[in-house]
Amino acid sequence: QDDSSSQSGSCGAADARYVKDVAHAAAPCPLVHTEGSSSSAKSADPPASTSRISIKHAACVIQKLDDYKKWLVEQIGFGGMPKLPAVQKLSLKCSAWIMSRVSVSRREIKLRDNKVLRFFTEDVHKVFGIPCGHRSVKGRDAIINPEAVHFIKTTLQMDKTGVHCLRAAENFLLRDINENSSKLEKDCFQIAFVIFVMGHVLAPTTKHNYATIDYWGAIANTEAIV
Repeated sequence: QDDSSSQSGSCGAADARYVKDVAHAAAPCPLVHTEGSSSSAKSADPPASTSRISIKHAACVIQKLDDYKKWLVEQIGFGGMPKLPAVQKLSLKCSAWIMSRVSVSRREIKLRDNKVLRFFTEDVHKVFGIPCGHRSVKGRDAIINPEAVHFIKTTLQMDKTGVHCLRAAENFLLRDINENSSKLEKDCFQIAFVIFVMGHVLAPTTKHNYATIDYWGAIANTEAIV
């Protein structure tokens, strides 16, 4: 897609015009050339890949959820996550190279010097099946008071010695939750699910079984997650 033209929600994987450009850009995946270098410039290593992403594990856990739990997931707008494929292995070097071509502020992937692929929040919503609204999960809507953080950690049993954040969330997901469960249990299940998929798939950190709490303010009220 040219710099000057784009339509919201039309990053369009179906647009065959860009397949060649994407393939051309991704072909030298292990290598990155710095901008402004000559054609004979030396190649550089891709950014260090330190992600703890674990799609296969997340997919395996989600597949264990019954229909009612999956319905609870759909109610908060994360209906795409139960369809997550159990990817065996990802090339972190390739992923790091691709991400090095992404401009977050401009919301674009640079394919060539004169070719970019624009993307929008609607595109992420369509691809991943996660909420797309007007709330700022990294701004005012992420603010959460210490008491609420303590409540979530205590309820999900993240406060126990030796229990890691994502492991505790996973354990809560596998608890017996059904139509007769209390509203608190259902709400905590939904909160635990978001923490689990954020930590394993959508926003993994560099530490195994740990997750950031920067967005917790946006999930404290489950009715406002969508």
